[in-house]
Amino acid sequence: MTMTMTMIMTMMKMTTTMYILLSLLCLCPFANCSVLNLLPPSQDPFYQPPRNLANLDPGTIIKHRPTPQKLSNVFFTFNLKNSWQLMYRTTDTFGNATATIITIMEPHNATADKVISYQTAEDSAHIDCSPSYGFQFGAPHSTLMTHLDMRFMIPALSRGFYVISSDYEGPNSAFLAGMSSGYATLDGIRAALQSGNITGISNEARVVIWGYSGGSVPTGFAACLQSSYAPELSRSLIGCAMGGIVVNITSAAQAADCTVFSGLIPLALNGLCNEYPVFEREIYDNIGPNHLENFIWSQTNCWIPGMYHYQYTNFFTGDNRTFQRGFDILQDAQIRRIVNENCLINLNQSYLPQVPVFVYHALLDEVTPLQDALQLYRQWCDWGIRSFEFAEDFLNEHVSEQAFGAGAAWTWIEARFDGVEPVSGCEHTSRWNNLYYPNVSQDVRDLLTGYNHTLIDLLVKDEKWEV
Repeated sequence: MTMTMTMIMTMMKMTTTMYILLSLLCLCPFANCSVLNLLPPSQDPFYQPPRNLANLDPGTIIKHRPTPQKLSNVFFTFNLKNSWQLMYRTTDTFGNATATIITIMEPHNATADKVISYQTAEDSAHIDCSPSYGFQFGAPHSTLMTHLDMRFMIPALSRGFYVISSDYEGPNSAFLAGMSSGYATLDGIRAALQSGNITGISNEARVVIWGYSGGSVPTGFAACLQSSYAPELSRSLIGCAMGGIVVNITSAAQAADCTVFSGLIPLALNGLCNEYPVFEREIYDNIGPNHLENFIWSQTNCWIPGMYHYQYTNFFTGDNRTFQRGFDILQDAQIRRIVNENCLINLNQSYLPQVPVFVYHALLDEVTPLQDALQLYRQWCDWGIRSFEFAEDFLNEHVSEQAFGAGAAWTWIEARFDGVEPVSGCEHTSRWNNLYYPNVSQDVRDLLTGYNHTLIDLLVKDEKWEV
């Protein structure tokens, strides 16, 4: 089969899946229906931390339980040996003690010394959108973005790697808060490495962190913060893979405004509002009165309903824009300061990652512009990063690159665990499709292109990738 025919068939299957997904949303107008009485985090006492957090070291396990429901997925079979939720102590943007949840997944053929920390693209400003909730059978359709991200955990689980995934936005649901999400990711790894008597993970396990799009924020900040915040993890952390990376919040907002991705704007702004009271005052003072109710709606809704609700909305441009001052409000002193300190590109040289880095990014990315990612690549290379491989894809855009580029990311990750040395210094490669990165296996290509697992396959009970 030619590459062109492969791409056509893959896109047809992805389109069919999207129609089914939209049908589910139509059945649940606000995407909040659930088939079980699974308590959401806002009502679940387990998510309430104790009061003595400041007395605990970052990464300390506070409490744990098996997940209330087994982890499941509407797109493919997801059968684990065990899964747990751990609450652990972490740190917010301002250095204060806080706590969040990590989900730990044990496959049937588990290897105790290999762990993938996968940061999902939660992209929401409400705690009921947390991955720890969305992973479970009975979670509402509003959390389907979590299900889409679970596909990329399958290759690791099938090889016997543990997969861990933190609610890195924390109890405030601070979407795009870079520092706190980086701390939460690192402290989640600390907690996992201390969880051997619960999960079986070795305290000497090797770990790779991985995230795409919204998940690249905690992943990138974790890589940058590790040497100063969690220096002991240098013995454990062997790599950082990220794609569709959010490097500059302002340029991402400019790219998303009045597009199908417009919903990212209110979700992101409300995420920063949750972390910074002064940011909330400035943002809400600048919303036109006719747009206030519509903007507030994003405070309590997740990524998928948010994308549907806000598609092609003008927030900063056009005659009927939400912010009458347009992008000029991002130049206000307090807003500019907060936006800038949560942009990966603005971290100084002292934050240069000390672990090998792999980035996959699409030339046609319409959400996180390629030039931003390349600017970060050049900056880190100029500062002397030890290993940075950048895989550019000519054919794909933001959504399709998540699937196709994951083949390159997983192959790079697998090589790290197999002891293959990463590139020395910097290497920028370009190809038509990152699915054809060297040594991507056919099984992984089948999984990521959708031949083996979409909703259609669920109906015919295809269990090739059961874990």
